[in-house]
Amino acid sequence: MEMGGYAGNVLHVDLTKNEIEREPLDPELAKSFIGGLGVNVKFAYDLIKPGTDPLSPRNVIIIGAGPLVGTIAPGSSRVYAVAKFPINNTIGWAGGGGMSFGCMLKNAGYDHVIIKGRAAEPVFLKISDDDVKICDAEGLWGKETNKTADELWKKHGRQAGIISIGQAGENLVKFAMAYIDKTSTLGRGGFGAVMGSKNLKAIIARGTKGVRVSDSKRFMKLCDELFERIKKYPRLKEWQDFGLLVSLPFLPKELYLEKLKKARICCTSCPIGDKDVIQIKEGEFKGLTAYTSSVVNMVMPMLLGLPYDKAVKCSALLDDYGMDMFEFFAVLDFVNKLYDNGMITKEYLESKIEYDVESLAEWARKIAYREGVGDVLAEGSRAVINEFGKESEKFAPPMAKGLTTYIGPGIWDRFGTLELDQILSPRGSHVGSGGSPTYFTVRPLEQFITHFDRMGIPEDAVKRIMPEPRDWPWGVQTGLVSPEEKMGLNVGRLTRYSEDWFTALACLGTCARAQINRFYSAKTCAELYSAATGIEIDRKELMRRAERVWNLLKAANVREGFSRKDDKPPESWFEKPTFMDYTGKVEITREIANKFLDYYYEERGWDVKKGIPTREKLLDLGLKSVAEDLERL
Repeated sequence: MEMGGYAGNVLHVDLTKNEIEREPLDPELAKSFIGGLGVNVKFAYDLIKPGTDPLSPRNVIIIGAGPLVGTIAPGSSRVYAVAKFPINNTIGWAGGGGMSFGCMLKNAGYDHVIIKGRAAEPVFLKISDDDVKICDAEGLWGKETNKTADELWKKHGRQAGIISIGQAGENLVKFAMAYIDKTSTLGRGGFGAVMGSKNLKAIIARGTKGVRVSDSKRFMKLCDELFERIKKYPRLKEWQDFGLLVSLPFLPKELYLEKLKKARICCTSCPIGDKDVIQIKEGEFKGLTAYTSSVVNMVMPMLLGLPYDKAVKCSALLDDYGMDMFEFFAVLDFVNKLYDNGMITKEYLESKIEYDVESLAEWARKIAYREGVGDVLAEGSRAVINEFGKESEKFAPPMAKGLTTYIGPGIWDRFGTLELDQILSPRGSHVGSGGSPTYFTVRPLEQFITHFDRMGIPEDAVKRIMPEPRDWPWGVQTGLVSPEEKMGLNVGRLTRYSEDWFTALACLGTCARAQINRFYSAKTCAELYSAATGIEIDRKELMRRAERVWNLLKAANVREGFSRKDDKPPESWFEKPTFMDYTGKVEITREIANKFLDYYYEERGWDVKKGIPTREKLLDLGLKSVAEDLERL
């Protein structure tokens, strides 16, 4: 290929036929969908036929790294995978910090890997420059995610990047995940089970070819400017020392430093180092070492009343099995509520599940190996409802398209783009659009304008997101203004642009975490892309291509039968305590939440009643064949 930034090849792997093929990356495809997540979505739309069983050989795995991955662009190492997810039958994306995998994949000469079929016996895929092989994984099958990675590193070298699954993925637990280099998670929604259904234990990548950029002088200048901004950031050292504990103080920093922290690690090209190597320094589990994308994830079981060391032990065990923590605890809590309300018999559960290390370890094993009632729980909360009847649904965890929501009232009470996009995202609940200024920290609305510009939001849209006058006296008691006016911020409209901003970063391969994306802007991203690839675009065109990707992802799920009926807020959101709007002045009722959906669809140019892209919108985005597909439904 003439273009820089791209490795220039797509790797096709047919596990059924034990065949490997390479083809050049179509330059027009790269231009239209940028790369990374965007090109993945296009491949998925073309290759995954509507109605495909997610755990059948007909499902396809597409893994890709964007055009900035493998370069020195700060924090640009993200890896994305797309497949049909078994937890909810959506065409979903899975994104993770690429550690060394994304960089190594690009250096081996590949932008994307497409895997179909099912191997007759357990295998792993080895990618080493032009040497690509489907290898026997019999000795790895049955091992944990971390032990799998360690054994592959021992044999093939520590520099290699590895995606691996544990026993949960092998046994098709529908909330099994894959792990990148033992650290980053990939695939909430059952991506690990999709790998397991193909008898694919791991993918290992190692490359030596390098990644060329088209205009190295211009690219270096842009990167130098970014690194200089990062160096001058007043809170840089705090972020480097504590990672997500800076904004999510789940445990005292002193405890983290003295009792848990062993090392801070990072993905290739990241100047922050937001990931952790944790080692318990004392007590029953002294010496236990675990890798994690954030210590915050490791200690989340503390919310259940566990002390920090036992929380880490439980989290590490779930990571070993390759199991989504959110779904694991959600389904256990669901079963306990059914037990408390007499809706579950001793045939299934002899006694209530205790939240202690021994009990949780036993239930993790039962689910990972599908033993007894663990076989039901391995199917997720929807399967529990099917097993125990419609009446049990009122005790189910809050879900969006079959995935437990991350955030709800009582945990976090402000309603921003992250909260709304849990129900709007085509793949189900996730945190992808949290990159807007509503993400956690409550800040004055007047500060949002700078962020809006950084996210590439057009001026006319800003006026709809924050309608005049911006200095309303709020008039809560006067009744003179609508709830939307009292808020001063239209989260429904903002969510559209938050998704597009996330998509632009995901296509390029740049980290969406706040500590990295805060230094980027749509303008900077467009300039980096232009310098890397030699394809000149401005920020408006970059955001248009990101919009095209998101509309295509939505269309893929419309073909699967999803529409506005599936963008339904959980009923528990409207029980006490409830969400408040971002400014804390208006309670989010069911009516207001539904109005936000109206605003979102309207801002996207979609059919408001159906919640799907219109023919006109798809044609405007150059997706004529997709428009024709949806017309035939």
